[in-house]
Amino acid sequence: MDDERDIIAGWMAREIVPHERGVRLWLARHWRHVDAEDVIQEAYCRIANLASIDHIENPAGYFRRTVRAVATDLMRRAGVLNFTSLSQNEWSTVKDNEPLPDRVIEAGQELRRLDGLLSKLSDTCRRIIELRRIEGLSRKETAERLGLTENEVKNDLVRGLQKVMRTIAEQDADMSGCERAAIERKVEAIGKRRPL
Repeated sequence: MDDERDIIAGWMAREIVPHERGVRLWLARHWRHVDAEDVIQEAYCRIANLASIDHIENPAGYFRRTVRAVATDLMRRAGVLNFTSLSQNEWSTVKDNEPLPDRVIEAGQELRRLDGLLSKLSDTCRRIIELRRIEGLSRKETAERLGLTENEVKNDLVRGLQKVMRTIAEQDADMSGCERAAIERKVEAIGKRRPL
């Protein structure tokens, strides 16, 4: 249990505390009737007492939502009337870095589509694309890791990306001629604009 508390404490120090200043300023502007120090300390306590932090994908957003919940609870306990509508309007000015649900679904679909296309490539070609484009390794690092020459890495990367782009263009064949031509230009441009 102490190990989990230590993990949560370390996570809070890295992921939550750096956002305190912004949240404190927001509280001062929009929740003038609460003590910002009390709200932030209560939010820290609530987060620290979580059984697990595995479900938290956006720590900054989670911290902001927790602070808002604490401020709302304090206002209710104090018997302040009609604070909800005002705070909801003010809350809309706070940015949440979470993508909209439709963008999350769309990104997931595109990721599955790309994964399916990459699975049709040779293992070496797929691994080169993963190392170069996903993990961000240099051509030299990729070549060393796979036991290839840098030129082989470059050529396989170009061929693999062209094949993926061409397949995407074929799958999207119901597009207008202008869109298809634009994709073909992109396919041809792979490997020409910058060193791979």
